[in-house]
Amino acid sequence: MDFMVKNEKNICIIGKGSIGIRHGQIFKSLGYNIFFYREKRKKPKVKINFQYKEIFKLKDIKNKKFILFVIANPSSKHVKTLIKIIFKNLNVLVEKPLASTNLDLDKMKKLYEKFKINLFPGYQLRFDPRIKMMKKIIKKKQKKLRYANFHLKTFLPDWHPWEDFRDSYASQKKLGGGVLLTCSHEIDLAINFFGEAQSVFCVKTNSRLKTNNVENSIILIIKHKKNGVISNINLDYSYKNKEDRFIEIIFEDEEIKCNLNKKNLLIQKNYISKTIKPKLSVNRNSIFKRQNLDILKKIKNKKYKSPAFKAISQAEKIIFAAKKSILSKKFEHVN
Repeated sequence: MDFMVKNEKNICIIGKGSIGIRHGQIFKSLGYNIFFYREKRKKPKVKINFQYKEIFKLKDIKNKKFILFVIANPSSKHVKTLIKIIFKNLNVLVEKPLASTNLDLDKMKKLYEKFKINLFPGYQLRFDPRIKMMKKIIKKKQKKLRYANFHLKTFLPDWHPWEDFRDSYASQKKLGGGVLLTCSHEIDLAINFFGEAQSVFCVKTNSRLKTNNVENSIILIIKHKKNGVISNINLDYSYKNKEDRFIEIIFEDEEIKCNLNKKNLLIQKNYISKTIKPKLSVNRNSIFKRQNLDILKKIKNKKYKSPAFKAISQAEKIIFAAKKSILSKKFEHVN
């Protein structure tokens, strides 16, 4: 199967939940034809306000040419889905996390290397203009870095009011749930800012939210290989209050603060605060759109090849080391 033909405009999305629909809406607005691959004929729980087609048989996928596949079903199904659609030089966007177990991640690595595919992890916050601004400052002040705090406090039952949160993939171990896997953006941002992790320590915190054998509130410490920087990450989706999400980067002489629920950055130095406003929009759709435009630009460049698998799977490696640390109650090395 050829991975692309001239003027090809077809994109296939596997998974018709809120994220799959968001991707469909964005790619449709960019002029692409949207196809949803589904195993069962079910009415979507989220209203769809754009034109699309549905595919229910694998043979119909293989008989049509697609410029890009988007895997947006529960993370426990990512590898199985990739196996079904894999072919040489495939272009595929896989929503975070890439896999829900270390074994599945190893399987994905073998597929990635054997078929020489272009794989794009769905960590769209890297395309947030505030994150890009912070990264530039960090790059300039590498020698003065000390540590960083990442906090996400949210309430899982509020995410999808139309369903019982206990039925959500985020609550179920068999579907790849748990706050570490479901809310891994902060972990990816720590890597984006400070590079590879050397070791991690992770503990669960007390919570009354009843999820199905998965952690719903954790504190994670990452020791980065470069400059000895420490990332402190608190992920909590059992916080029954107004959502709070912020990042603090601490240097020897100043501090950067970013509240992701607000538009601006705050820089504090010598007891003086300065607000910096990004030039680009920071709403959720615009961030997804920038990610997707970047992916389209890369796959249209026939010379483009995505990085070594190790470089694009760092967040997942940290997650699985963190899960191990919860049980061992000690620092675990990140392979």
